[in-house]
Amino acid sequence: MIPSYAYLIGDSILLFVWLVLFALRKDLRVQMIAMSLIVAPMGPLSELFYLRDYWDPRLIGGFRLGFEDLLFAFAIGGIAAVIYEEIFMRREKRAKVSRPRHWIMGSACFALAWMLLGVFAFHINSIYVSISDLLAIGIAMLAVRRDLIGDAVLSGLSVCVLLFVFDFTFLHLFPGVIQAWWQLRNLSGVLIAGVPLEELMWGFGWGFVAGPSYEFLLGLKPQPIKKWRGS
Repeated sequence: MIPSYAYLIGDSILLFVWLVLFALRKDLRVQMIAMSLIVAPMGPLSELFYLRDYWDPRLIGGFRLGFEDLLFAFAIGGIAAVIYEEIFMRREKRAKVSRPRHWIMGSACFALAWMLLGVFAFHINSIYVSISDLLAIGIAMLAVRRDLIGDAVLSGLSVCVLLFVFDFTFLHLFPGVIQAWWQLRNLSGVLIAGVPLEELMWGFGWGFVAGPSYEFLLGLKPQPIKKWRGS
């Protein structure tokens, strides 16, 4: 039986990664905190969909929604926002770049509308609707800011790899957790070293959107560290 504190242990692993990134890059701390705080509430809200047909973790106290969801979203939000800059040693530089005023509201309305329609009207598994949501928003963002394509793709791949390592570690700390928590009968059934393919697809989609979001919304352009250190 998987203990109720398992999810909290998983959150602690991601929070450790968050703290490492926070310590390494002082210039990215504001970006990390901002994105983490924005994304954190989305954790419990998204679970209202995922608990229907994707997974059903056990939480401390026996609840289906809890503080663990908030912590996961906080950690993955900040990590995805800066992992590209850390791995590829880049920093944002202020630039006069177009910032569409209604992009945030429009994308938020689209994402919510498609989640509701996809899950409740078309009866598509929530994780697939979520992944398509993320990819659609990311593509729309890149149509406006083509200079962020590299950031989006590499952030997506980085978060995908991170989640694979995280899930692989998690399932070895708690054997049987994938079978116990994930509703595999509703998914593709494809496991990569024990990790559901959908986890990796979602990781790529999340990094694809979250990675360049801060730069997109504030009109920033990533620059190599050598350039700004020498200037």
